[in-house]
This record gives sequence, C-alpha cells and structure tokens, in this order.
Amino acid sequence: MLSVSNIEKTYAGRTLFAGVSFHLQRGERIGLVGPNGAGKTTLFGLLLGDGTPDAGQVMWEKGASVGFLPQESAPVGNETVLELALSHVSEAVRWEAEPKAKKILRGLAFRQSDFDRAAKTLSGGWVMRAHLARLLVQEPDLLLLDEPTNHLDLESLLWFQDYLQGYPGAILMISHDREFLNALTDSILEIARGTVTRYRGNYDDYVREKAAR
Repeated sequence: MLSVSNIEKTYAGRTLFAGVSFHLQRGERIGLVGPNGAGKTTLFGLLLGDGTPDAGQVMWEKGASVGFLPQESAPVGNETVLELALSHVSEAVRWEAEPKAKKILRGLAFRQSDFDRAAKTLSGGWVMRAHLARLLVQEPDLLLLDEPTNHLDLESLLWFQDYLQGYPGAILMISHDREFLNALTDSILEIARGTVTRYRGNYDDYVREKAAR
C-alpha cells in the first residue's frame, strides 16, 4: 500500500535521515520509535505530502485512503462534536454511520450531552478526541497516528487500544507508550542516527532483538 524508497531529508543544514526505505502492506501494524529530534514527525509529513524529500520517493497504492491524527492540534469550525465525528462521511450514508459515531464518542468518554455541543468550545485535548473519533468513523485504509494516547485517560486509552485491535486497516503510529505498542504492533521501525531499521514483532521483541544485535 505504501512504498518508501531511499528518501533523505535535511533540515537547517542537518541531515535528519538518509537512505530510508520500507514497505507497508494492508493490515500491518507498525510502531515508529526513536529519540526526540530524530525526525519521526518529519517522516510522517513526507508520507502525507507535507513537503518533499531531498532525495528518494514516497509511492502510494492508487486509491488508498489515509487518515492522520497530529500530535498537538487539529482544526475545528462551527460543527458540533457529533458533526465533527461524521465530517468525512458522505451525506448518503451519514444516518447509517451515526450510531457508530456515537458509540465511538462514548468509548472516548464523551457524554450524550456533549454530542450537540459546539466542538470549538472544547479544550484542546477533547478536540483531539473528537478528531480521533472522526478517523475511526471514517475508517481509512491506513491510520497515521502521532502520539495518539497523549490526550486519553486510562479508561479511554484501554477502550481505544481494544478498538484498534479489531481495526480492519493498517496502522503506522508514533508512540512512547510501551504497553500500547506491545498490544498493537507486529513490527517496529526505529529511526535513529539518520537511518531507519525494521524489527519484527512488538516493542518488547524490538528491545530484545536490538540488544542481541
């Protein structure tokens, strides 16, 4: 579904990474890890077409749909919480999607009384939860998640983790939450010292294999 071939990116005179290549197939669950400043969020931006690599190329399978949850903020207008959760669903099927949207919002700790509340009156963390609900309702072929657990309490996090275990699409996520990565990933991409290395298995498998190397 996604093929990254020998991409390179320099920022402020420093090479963040070079020669980065990997493939992501439908249904795969991959965690992207590495030290702060290694270029994880920059790599996400290149995958989304937000900027271009200095070398190499990013190729998407034709027709593949992608949903992105940024780490800190996402836009919100005059819509209600429920309207935001349904904002990427066509009008023709919106009535069918509404029960699903309400179930997801409840799972993310929204109350019934919040559904008709103006989304712009929410705090930043709750806006991010509403956008997370939007992605789960939309159900794209690939979810790109940048620290998706940052704004979740424990109960919501466990619900979200359980929901993703049954998610039909592929997932590529940046996360510092070791337990979350262990529960969901089947491989780890480590970005460090300008290169990307792939490890099979979850986060604990990655730690063991890295130590063995």
